Amino acid sequence: MNDQTKRFIMAAAAALLIAGSAPKDAFAQSREPSSWAKEDVSEAWDRQLVPTQLNNQYQLTVTREQFGEMAVQLYEVLTGRKAAAPGTNPFRDLNNYRVLQAYELGIVQGTSRTAFSPKLGVTREQLASMIYNTLKKAGLASKLQDGQTAAPAFADSKQISSWSQEAIRVLNGNQLMKGSAYKDRIWFLPKTTTTREQAIVLVNRIYVKYGTYYVNSEYELMNAADQTLPVVIKNERSKQIDEKAKGILASILKPGMSDYDKELAIHNFLLVHIAYDYENYKNGTLPDDSYTIYGSLFKGIAVCQGYAYSAKLLLGMAGIESHVVTGTASGIVHAWNKVKIEGNYYNLDVTWDDPVPDVEGRVTYGYFNVTDEELRRDHIWTDSLPKAAASTFNYFQYNGLTVTSRSEFEARVAAAIQVRDSALTLKRLYTDGEGVEDDWRALFSRFPEIAQYSYATDNSGVVSFTFSYR
Repeated sequence: MNDQTKRFIMAAAAALLIAGSAPKDAFAQSREPSSWAKEDVSEAWDRQLVPTQLNNQYQLTVTREQFGEMAVQLYEVLTGRKAAAPGTNPFRDLNNYRVLQAYELGIVQGTSRTAFSPKLGVTREQLASMIYNTLKKAGLASKLQDGQTAAPAFADSKQISSWSQEAIRVLNGNQLMKGSAYKDRIWFLPKTTTTREQAIVLVNRIYVKYGTYYVNSEYELMNAADQTLPVVIKNERSKQIDEKAKGILASILKPGMSDYDKELAIHNFLLVHIAYDYENYKNGTLPDDSYTIYGSLFKGIAVCQGYAYSAKLLLGMAGIESHVVTGTASGIVHAWNKVKIEGNYYNLDVTWDDPVPDVEGRVTYGYFNVTDEELRRDHIWTDSLPKAAASTFNYFQYNGLTVTSRSEFEARVAAAIQVRDSALTLKRLYTDGEGVEDDWRALFSRFPEIAQYSYATDNSGVVSFTFSYR
């Protein structure tokens, strides 16, 4: 090997990413992952693919012990099963439960009969062997075979150990581990070590390609609609909720509905079929089910978390992007939703639209698709979601029920009374004189045909009247 080739191998070793080449800053000693790795690293953490001790210094070399732990976590996430307890420990230099689980599965091997060498850096050929073993143990051998294409002849193939050759051939053929090109030849660099972030990126991309989203709780079910992976529900209670939710949507959604119409139907269903568990809330005796989707949909009781989680589940199953937001409302810990309708985000607080104590059949819309500015009148929160600034699909804006001045408000009331409507709800976009009882008396004194009236207001500027006539 000439000096020029040696220099190439050294340079490539410093820049080689599992699926390509990393930028120059890849090896800066930072607590944060490099820019090219950030998205994959974040996703891998969310998917529980990364051992907790690898949460910083992502550019350091990953050790055999660390990747052994990562491999068994990948196995568990891919299969939805917990790895079995390890048997007898043959190693004198290792007592790591997770790595011994990986050894029991046949995913990792020692460097000798009695040594594991846990602190040594993982070489690329070791990485290939561990990953290949993990995928086979997870039952993915047939998918690897089906997806395989012809692998290139590596210029440094003589440096690849015999025990790793099959793994490298299969992983390269499935585009999982690539080599680096130099002068029309491909080099694998089998003895080069791997950084933490390179290993995490590889594991995450394997999950994206071969993973299944296993549902073992209603929280995971709530997020299932956000997944691009196949979904398998393993938890019996979650299966019941899934069937219930599908039945609800089949009964309230009709062909051709817009996302706004779907959202409205879901909002109305929840308000009609759920009551806020007020008595238990007052007495400090809230049952666990009041916080859940199960309690909301099967028992008809909930507090804000149950409402928000149920809304997210149904909206997601209806194809509408939504998120659960937590913060406070009037100084009390609270949860609600942020939804995306035709490209814009809106706040949806189903809980605050449901009367407390419950009024059977009553549905209100004061917090249906409001802006951040409106919601901040009585809600406080911090999140990284896009701002909600649009008003197009606010319930009152969309249905022409907003008024911008006192005179317009009074004219709409007079028009409703003229045709003897029994109820009227308007949203005021002005503040002068609102909510003053004497003003209502003065207003309705102009209409002798009114026998009685009642009204209700909320913090969103909505006023609802009911009328009876002589």
